[in-house]
Amino acid sequence: MVNPSSKAGSAGRPRGALGKNKKGKKVKDLNKPKRSTSAYFYFLAHCRQEAAKAGNYPSKIAEFTKVASEKWRNLTVDDKIPFDAAAAEDKKRYQTEMALYKGKTVDPNKPKRPPTAYFIFLADFRIKMAGTGIEHKDLLKKAGEDWRNMSPEMKKPYEKKALAESKKYEEAMTEYRKTGGGVPAPAARPPVKQAPPPPPPQAMAEDDDDEEDDDEEDDDEEEDDE
Repeated sequence: MVNPSSKAGSAGRPRGALGKNKKGKKVKDLNKPKRSTSAYFYFLAHCRQEAAKAGNYPSKIAEFTKVASEKWRNLTVDDKIPFDAAAAEDKKRYQTEMALYKGKTVDPNKPKRPPTAYFIFLADFRIKMAGTGIEHKDLLKKAGEDWRNMSPEMKKPYEKKALAESKKYEEAMTEYRKTGGGVPAPAARPPVKQAPPPPPPQAMAEDDDDEEDDDEEDDDEEEDDE
């Protein structure tokens, strides 16, 4: 970003011309769409709002996040429905905005490619490590090491889930092709309690905000190409 105090006619390359700040960290593109919010983060925002209503707004984010993560792991599939629905809707918003940002044309009705066994494991690993304060790059490194050290038996649950997701994807793609690129509207579901929107940026802890902005950068490249 060009320094507002610099003169327009000054010689030399303006600051930020290389897209990095003094510390060498890549400067954020303000035009880039905000990453979609995960179901877990919608739940975390809900917990914050409930705590605030009770007058117990968390003062120690790490401890609060650890407790919330434990609650999330214990939720049933039905309990997670409103948060999953909110996340799915925001994912569509993100994909549409990213398509415009990159100048691509994306069919919002096209089924999303299924996650691999490792990415399903990674999602669980992130929840497990929530509130520990670990850096994103260190988290990915540790997740990779843990995955490589897991026995085939330990990987089976994730591989089973990945296979199930793959079958769903193939079925959805079959319907997608039959309809010439569109999929029929899903069957109506009973009304569910809507998940609350995440709190505004200023109310979020810095560590959570950073994770939302920078999380899964490696995953982005794979997902965007798909």
